[in-house]
Amino acid sequence: MKREEEEQTRESRQTTNTSISGNTDSELKLFIGAAPGVGKTYTMLAEANRLRERGVDVVIGYIDTHERPETKEQLGSLEIIPRRIVHYRGRRFEEVNVQAICARKPGVVVIDELAHTNAPGSTFPKRYMDVEYLLDQGFSVLTAVNVQHIEGIHEEAEDITGIRVKELIPIAFIKRAQEVEVIDVTPETLRQRMRDGSIYSADKINQALEHFFRKSNLFGLRELALRMVAEDVDERLQRSYERSRIPGPVGARETIMVCVNYLPRALQLVQRGFRMAQRMKAELYVLSICNTGEDQLKERDIGRLDKLREMAASCTAEWILEPQNDRSVGKVIIDTAERLNVTQVVIGQPSHAKRWNHIWNDAPVRYLLRNMKYVDVRIVGWKEDTTSLDDRSCAVGHNARVSVSSVEAQEYKSDVRRRGQLTIYVGAAPGVGKTYKMLRDAHDWKRRGKDVVIGLIETHGRIETEAQIEGLEILSKRMHRFLDRVYEDLDVEAILKRKPGIVLIDELAHSNVPGSVREKRYQDIEYLLDHGINVVTAVNIQHLESLHDKVEHITGIKVRERVPDWFMKLAREVKLIDVTPETLQQRLKSGKIYTGDKIQRALDNFFQIGNLAALREVALLEVADDVDQRLDRELEKNDPEGNKTERILVAVNHRPHSEKLIRRGWRLADRLQAQLWVLVVLSQEAMSDEDRRDLERIQKLSEQFEATFITRKALDQGVGATIVAVAEELGISQFVTGQPLPPINLLKRMQGNPIDYVLAHADFVDLYIIANSRDN
Repeated sequence: MKREEEEQTRESRQTTNTSISGNTDSELKLFIGAAPGVGKTYTMLAEANRLRERGVDVVIGYIDTHERPETKEQLGSLEIIPRRIVHYRGRRFEEVNVQAICARKPGVVVIDELAHTNAPGSTFPKRYMDVEYLLDQGFSVLTAVNVQHIEGIHEEAEDITGIRVKELIPIAFIKRAQEVEVIDVTPETLRQRMRDGSIYSADKINQALEHFFRKSNLFGLRELALRMVAEDVDERLQRSYERSRIPGPVGARETIMVCVNYLPRALQLVQRGFRMAQRMKAELYVLSICNTGEDQLKERDIGRLDKLREMAASCTAEWILEPQNDRSVGKVIIDTAERLNVTQVVIGQPSHAKRWNHIWNDAPVRYLLRNMKYVDVRIVGWKEDTTSLDDRSCAVGHNARVSVSSVEAQEYKSDVRRRGQLTIYVGAAPGVGKTYKMLRDAHDWKRRGKDVVIGLIETHGRIETEAQIEGLEILSKRMHRFLDRVYEDLDVEAILKRKPGIVLIDELAHSNVPGSVREKRYQDIEYLLDHGINVVTAVNIQHLESLHDKVEHITGIKVRERVPDWFMKLAREVKLIDVTPETLQQRLKSGKIYTGDKIQRALDNFFQIGNLAALREVALLEVADDVDQRLDRELEKNDPEGNKTERILVAVNHRPHSEKLIRRGWRLADRLQAQLWVLVVLSQEAMSDEDRRDLERIQKLSEQFEATFITRKALDQGVGATIVAVAEELGISQFVTGQPLPPINLLKRMQGNPIDYVLAHADFVDLYIIANSRDN
């Protein structure tokens, strides 16, 4: 049936439904996957069983198990509504029996294969229309679909796979869902399921592996599914009441706004913003400001704006034209950035004639540096740099101290062949089911002949998780005495002696008991990997080192146990366990996460819907970025240094707030695949013991992010001149530092600050200023 006819059918049905039933209490929960076989139907049935345990009246309207044993097992004793038989051209079809479901009047109905086209003669031409009808009658629905069948997204899926998608679901239907959950499976796992015959019959396996189930296809579709659900989470969060509690931009997604006005410089700025947006998967805006209303502009100004608009369109950016309305240009930029939830503003360096003048007035750059909150400012340098990276001097002066331990660590990691493989399950919060899924997968590996043991598992008293341990070998724990108490911990030596094929080790971010051989559990795991042991572990996203400031900003909680980002990159597979905030809160209230005395406190603090939604978005996008980078690495195996054209310098002092700048610098370097240096300019002849301890902490964090750490004594001209000199010596392309504090008096304003000096003398770099009030 043509799209116009489908729309007419929907409009007609909706009009009819309005007169039949005014019930609007129905809810739609949608499970999304990247490909067949990820486990959408299994997860949907598991959810149905959990609902029935809570006393909800659940029936199955349509399920296709594809004869997969685990999926068939989940059917259990769930009531199945008989399907409607449709005869067409001598053939017999089975479809959803909408009338029978309405007559049965269940609380929730499960309907699989959402993108299915019904047989001619059915009540509605599409299955999603069956579901819409049931929703309009007041019945809640659980359903599932693969991401390539969503209208609008299907075009990207076609570009990835080269396969035309015929059965589509309108995006408006997806927006109707109260909950959207992604079922995330790595390409490696999915291809193994295919080889094992768990997805298609034996005669179809090789063809599927060579075509749709190619690794590159699965990478692309997986990233598409993760980003689609992350965008859905973000939209819901932005509309929610809870969003107002969190100041500034929330989530991991970047939104970039390029400020342009003068044609000669506009193209360079827009192109710079476009490259940033591409690398960061960010939304891109181009802003221009006019003195009067657009209808009052002179012909010359209209022509200039038309060319700027064309530049924006050529880079797929959204064009924004703002009237000044008696505001300063800087104020217009800030107001627009706040309205659009911008995370980065891109603007050009002032011209030579205006650089020192901006100290005395509120020129746009100066105004932004003094007044921008929660939004970072990237000031693009104008000097053309024609020198190749090979020709740039990377020398540091005779009075510099370079840390080589990070370089040695990188060489070590490159030289040592890690025989053990690492798999990490990631969640947004406690209770999402990481340990449960890890144990369930362990049973699957054991059935396939793998030697699987439990090194350490924390069930936290959760009955469903404890039940999954049965039938798996459990290794003894190490007993450790500290301060007259005995603690149980991971026994690394027992694992090495047993030499299993796979060992499960929970709570990745755990700190070991003082006096242990290694300080952190991730170090124990690294040791096991180096000895050829495959490890499966789990962690929540808030424990990732580079996200520390973002998590504190969202939740108000300072996470103390953290895992370095480089460790996460050792993983062969990173698997997201996605659960909606509503489901997670329900689990908490049911006592399936914490004991009864802790439930209300958790709901009032960490487990607020706003927190869970924001952390879920962060987790989705972190794993999507990981997928994107893995695909890039697959494509760049023959040229590992080919993309490292950016060199980033982070300038910090040795105070605690510098940690945030290092984390932000690393995240920028990671996304741009850039080399990273951290510079501390020492302006005092002698350091106190406290200063030395702070400096050592900053150095340790820098090395954890595999940055080259440098200290340099300040030149006679001051800290700013020292920064510029180091940037020139290293061939730096981007300079990262914190937002300068406002001057406390006229004298301080006249003296300027190091950023003023860099702005006036470093044409060759982009200045990336991290907002002090943006805690990420």
